[in-house]
Amino acid sequence: MHRKMVISIWILCAVAAPFCASGTDKLDAAMLQGSEIPKGCTVIDGKYATDLQTQNLDQHYELYKSMLPPLSGRQTQSFKCGKQKGTIFYYEYASEADRAQAERGIRPLLGGEDHATPEHPERIEHVENVLLVVSFEKVPGVLLAAIRAKLQRIMNPT
Repeated sequence: MHRKMVISIWILCAVAAPFCASGTDKLDAAMLQGSEIPKGCTVIDGKYATDLQTQNLDQHYELYKSMLPPLSGRQTQSFKCGKQKGTIFYYEYASEADRAQAERGIRPLLGGEDHATPEHPERIEHVENVLLVVSFEKVPGVLLAAIRAKLQRIMNPT
C-alpha cells in the first residue's frame, strides 16, 4: 500500500511539476544572479520599499484586486549599493496582457506619473509577463543598467 502511494505521488509530481514550475521559471529568470549583480552592489536580506504605496502594494496586493489582475508569482530581491538599500519587487502575471493591465494600475498607484519623480522614485520595468518595481531613493545607475541588460537578454536570447 505504502509503495503504491509513493509511486502515485512520484507520477503526480513528474506530470504536474512542469506545469507548476513554468510560471516561476520566468520569474527566476528575471532576477539578477551572480556575475549579473554589478560591482558595488550586494544582495541583502529584508525589504526596503521607498514609500508607503510600494510597501502596501507588496504587503497587501489583494486589496487592489478590483483594479489589478491576480498574480501567478512574486519575488523580492534587495540590494545594498554604496550606502543605499533598496528592493526589486517582481510580479508575475498569467499573460503579457495581464502584466500590461497591472502596469496601467500600478503606475498611478505609486505616484500618478508615467515616470519616476523625486517624491516617487520607483522605476517600473517589465519583460513579457513579469513586472518589476525597482524601489530605491535614487536607483543606482549601475543596478538599473544591469536590470535592463538582463531583461533585454530574456527578450532576445542567443
